[in-house]
Amino acid sequence: MTAKPRSLTAQILRWHAIAVLITAIAVAGGVYAFLDATATTIQRQTLHVHAQAVRQGLSRDAQGRLRFARDTTSSAVFAPGGGFAYLILDRRGRMILASQTASVLPTAAIPIGPEERFFRRQSRRAFYVGTSMPAVIGTRAGDPVWIVILQNLAHPDYIVDDLLAQFLLYGMAIVTPLLLALLAIDVVIIRRAVRPVRQASASLRTGDALPLDLRLADDRLPAEVRPLARAVNAMLERLASSYRMQRDFTADAAHELRTPIAVARLRVEGVADPALRTALRADLDSLGRIVEQLLEITELETVALDMAAPVDLVQVATDGVASIAPLAFRAGKTIALSAAADSVLVAGHAAWIGKALGSLLENAVKHSGDGTRIDVRVSRDGTLAVCDDGPGIGAQDQSLIFHRFWKRDRSAGTNTGLGLAIVAQVAEAHGTDVSLRSQPGSTVFAIAFTPLGTTES
Repeated sequence: MTAKPRSLTAQILRWHAIAVLITAIAVAGGVYAFLDATATTIQRQTLHVHAQAVRQGLSRDAQGRLRFARDTTSSAVFAPGGGFAYLILDRRGRMILASQTASVLPTAAIPIGPEERFFRRQSRRAFYVGTSMPAVIGTRAGDPVWIVILQNLAHPDYIVDDLLAQFLLYGMAIVTPLLLALLAIDVVIIRRAVRPVRQASASLRTGDALPLDLRLADDRLPAEVRPLARAVNAMLERLASSYRMQRDFTADAAHELRTPIAVARLRVEGVADPALRTALRADLDSLGRIVEQLLEITELETVALDMAAPVDLVQVATDGVASIAPLAFRAGKTIALSAAADSVLVAGHAAWIGKALGSLLENAVKHSGDGTRIDVRVSRDGTLAVCDDGPGIGAQDQSLIFHRFWKRDRSAGTNTGLGLAIVAQVAEAHGTDVSLRSQPGSTVFAIAFTPLGTTES
């Protein structure tokens, strides 16, 4: 199974979207980590300052008991607000003093060591951060205590965690639309960037036949695509050169064959055997017909003809029917013309439209069978149709009959295989094509020309 071609725009957008998403996540994570580290540093500094304040406010009385000086500057630590609390522990971890907002955190969970330590703990009711600072109060150096400052992070006054959560929530709410807008802008940018590529591709979609002078203009193409455009132009140049050689050879051969055929016709008249003379004359007529059709094809391909002159399609059809009628009657067929108006003007070349109609009529007379009715119809919309009620054309042959030199029966010497090819080429020269609908009992060839107007009698 052939894989479906992948869109360059879709690939760029997909990978860019992945890159933007990864970048956004990395930036958000980095900013969050930075803010969290900054918050942690501020927490440590705040706890350390409060621990120092408590230490400065502590003293021992005459009995060696710890107490706070009345003029202590650490009253903010003792206040119930802010989620702060303090504990004073001895070396065994027993509580000596505590604030009114002392936590329910077990003292065994508080680290005690020779250096100040920052810690995080969680109880059943709250999440705490704290610092444990060793201190010697008074003159009894051998009896140190540990000043513990705790902060309840679930306290309403603590807003840092809320700010971090809000940052992630609102940050994503703001960044996500911006990223989507960025992707939408990327779509516009990429489409503008690949527009010359699309235009170059469209210039090659010109139907079955390519103009010989068709080339891709690579001055507007992206630098990455220009080598491909130059390679395509080189290929088109080789194809055009080969086609010109083939066309010139066909035209030259047709011209050169005219004289020998004329001489052979003169010599045939001197043949004594009537049957042989008739057979040779028929062969030369068929050969002459092929030569004339080859020259007609060459003229259509090489000569610039006016295909936009006003042409009366009814008059062309009338002349064509009058010319073919004797042959049709001798073959036992009937032929009729029906026109929707007295005059139907179309844009075209009268002589070539007449030749195309003549080829269609000749094809109908030769291949429609005995007793066939042939109808030529001219519609108001500029459509010229040739219909017959013969045996029809097989579905397998309908896509082949407009090819040059194609014959259903190769043994038939009267068919050159060029008549319908000329019809297709005349239609193409007029900017249209030949439509074919055929089934047993009905065959219709139709060419839709550009209408200019109609006239009633």
